[in-house]
Amino acid sequence: MSQPPDEQAPTPAAVSAFDGFAHVARSIGQLVAPTTLLTAVLFYFGWAHVYWYFNYFGVDSTTLNPSIREYLMRTVDALFVPLTLVGLIGMAVLWGYVALPESVRARRPGRWATSVIAVIAGAVLLNGVSRIYVVTPLNKGLCVAPLSIIAGVLIFWLLVVLRRQRLRESLPATAPPPSQAAAVAEWVILFLMVGINLFWIATDYSVAVGQTRAREWAAQLPTSSQVIIYSEKELHLSGSDVRMASCGADPASGSAYRFRYDGLAPLSRIGDHYILVPRTWTPRRGAAIVLPAQSPGAIRFEFRLAGDTVPATC
Repeated sequence: MSQPPDEQAPTPAAVSAFDGFAHVARSIGQLVAPTTLLTAVLFYFGWAHVYWYFNYFGVDSTTLNPSIREYLMRTVDALFVPLTLVGLIGMAVLWGYVALPESVRARRPGRWATSVIAVIAGAVLLNGVSRIYVVTPLNKGLCVAPLSIIAGVLIFWLLVVLRRQRLRESLPATAPPPSQAAAVAEWVILFLMVGINLFWIATDYSVAVGQTRAREWAAQLPTSSQVIIYSEKELHLSGSDVRMASCGADPASGSAYRFRYDGLAPLSRIGDHYILVPRTWTPRRGAAIVLPAQSPGAIRFEFRLAGDTVPATC
């Protein structure tokens, strides 16, 4: 009696590497509303930008009482470049993968290629982690350390996923499915590692943007617009960089401004304060001036272009 031909042993059902992702994402969404999380991230970008911008001029922005709206408005400047880069990288990854030939997409890396990739991922990850303890030429660049950690973790995760697929294919169909708890725990760790380092990137980048904008503005001080302050009461701003002129009281004109201050440039108004600096300000010379918007006595600002040669009068 002839024997039936051997049938190929069934393989276990394919298991997605993203099985735990939906559970973790759903749990995070239940704990923190998406709009709340987005607002918090934008606020953090704006706070770091404001803090380091005014810190360049020696002003502690936490004393200025900025509003949430002012923080969020500064976020646009801090997020413009990273969002553009994320979009370009995302399109390159998605479209680049689709553009590859089917033979290339279906091919899996061999053992030697996997080993080389693992060594490279380990070196990249170590380069990022080393920044916590020591600064080297390879990890001191802007956002290099957190990006290295994210890249190393994701490459290792991809290699583990490929290894699991190979092991799964060698198991019989009756093999138990992978642990759901282990998948969730893995995605929690990935969320934490990537999320923490994204905030590290946000901090580094916001510091760089804030200080860069401050340096750009300071470089334009000699040719920037000027502001003349007329005040009812003496503001005690006199010095080599700020010139004070006593106007006196003029009963005929009814003017209440008795003092005039020249040589200032308007930096910003934020919160309840005006921030001004002398036009001769440098990081090593001069001090920023913070005036309360609701200061005692009447104050008037007169703004003039840099080329205005008409002398100021009381």
